[in-house]
Amino acid sequence: MIGRAAMNDEQDFIGEIIESSTTEFTAESRELYYPPAFGSFVKVELRLPETLIGIPPIAQQVIAETEDDPFAETAFRQSAGGFGREYDRAMNGEVVADSSGVPSLTIYAVVHNATTGAPDSTRLPRAYWKDEERLREEQPEISEWMLVTRFQAMIVAHASNGSIRQFLPPMPPKIHGGVLPCTADEICKLTARMDFLRTVVNFADAPTEEVVAACIREAHYARGGDFQFLVSAGKELAGLLKDDYDRLQAIMRRVSV
Repeated sequence: MIGRAAMNDEQDFIGEIIESSTTEFTAESRELYYPPAFGSFVKVELRLPETLIGIPPIAQQVIAETEDDPFAETAFRQSAGGFGREYDRAMNGEVVADSSGVPSLTIYAVVHNATTGAPDSTRLPRAYWKDEERLREEQPEISEWMLVTRFQAMIVAHASNGSIRQFLPPMPPKIHGGVLPCTADEICKLTARMDFLRTVVNFADAPTEEVVAACIREAHYARGGDFQFLVSAGKELAGLLKDDYDRLQAIMRRVSV
């Protein structure tokens, strides 16, 4: 089922899930040749009955009381032009529900790959040796029926019961679920903590140096070019990759804004 926001306005959704797992999903892009940008943040919204939200109220309270990083610098959280307030808003969250008040689970992911080819992977397109315009005039069915663009996204967080959680959701997104782009405000809330970077850095089936750099740039742009965010991301990466200096340098060189 396509997400509710997408159902209200068909122009909103950018893909439809065709394969899903706990850690990632594959979606067919709405536009041929134009998947969401590499390293961009996307989301999938699932409407759920309350019994499937996943975390009992007492567990939510314990998480809320212990989730704050005890090693975080208080001065830093209270400075940086409101970055600390953004952190608090992300951790407190807002009630995740659609306009009808039905509880939902929102799954957040980072795009790490895209392909264009035949719908049937066992059949490769043939070469016609014509320029694109002429081929489109003579063989319009090629674009309409014989080719498809797909993209893959690694799951980095989810929101349920009113909070953003930077760990895997209790269930994967549904097949045929609609994929939506994250707004700048959602990206800021999602990346207010840097836990998502560990998931991206350790993801096995992706060019991780490129993906990490791309999603950092995306979050930086969403903040209007906030340099402090780049400093914070660099510190987090330095801790994650303290034993792999070459990889750290490779990522930092790619974070050129």
